[in-house]
Formats: sequence, C-alpha cells, structure tokens
Amino acid sequence: MFNGFIGRYLHTIDEKGRLTFPASYRDLLGEKPFILNGFDQNLLVMDANRFQLLYDRINAMNMGDANTRQLRRLIFSNASQIEFDKSGRFIIPQVLREIARVDGTALIVGIGKDIEVWNPDAYKQMEEAGEGPASAATLVSNFDLTI
Repeated sequence: MFNGFIGRYLHTIDEKGRLTFPASYRDLLGEKPFILNGFDQNLLVMDANRFQLLYDRINAMNMGDANTRQLRRLIFSNASQIEFDKSGRFIIPQVLREIARVDGTALIVGIGKDIEVWNPDAYKQMEEAGEGPASAATLVSNFDLTI
C-alpha cells in the first residue's frame, strides 16, 4: 500500500483560521501532526514521528553555532501541533497564516513524506517561474531518479 502525500487540493480557510485537510491526508498524518514554517513562504505539515526526528536532529547540533541557533528559531518558534476537530478541520495559528499569506483559501500540496500549504497565487507564481517542459527536463536531469 502506498504511504505518501500526492496531489493538490484547494480548500477554504474560515473566519476562525480553520482549514480542512482531505481525509486521506488526515489518515496518513495520524494523531497530532505538526505545522511549521516552510522554506518558500509556505507552511510545512508533517506527522509527529517525522517532526520528532527533525526535533532530535536539530537539538543534537552545536548550540554554540549561530547558524544552529537561527535554525532552531526558524523551525521551532512558530511550530504548532495540529488537533483536528470532528469535521476534520484544524486552526492554523495566526502567525503562520501571516508567514504564508494564506487567508480565505489555501492550496494543500502533497510532496511525498510531507505536505505544504500555500497561498494559491504564490504557488502559481512559483510554478510559472520554473514550469514548462524544458525547465522540468533540466530539473529532473539534476537528480538520479533511476529506480
């Protein structure tokens, strides 16, 4: 059975900041996943086990290093544990909604082991800047995808 996140879904964010995830995503995420800053003015959602691995790895780094401290702030200062309600919704904290500029609608994108949450317009701009057959071929050629 396949155990990854694929596809994209456009969902509304209500006035309380609640977002609904597709049921298949919720099932794979398990209980109490995490939402945090992404790396492209988006948000990143991961299951509790992956977040724990990330947490442990970052906390094992040298705290005396300025880059490590900056990484800790980036990853942990706005991270939040998700709790789904009976309708499959969860609240995106205001600070994270502001970071990703998601208000009204959000694009939920499966990226394999994790999920990204985007402002739909920002995602479209990102796609337009790097999409197309030629650029897709160039991107893929940079990786060994032999299976």
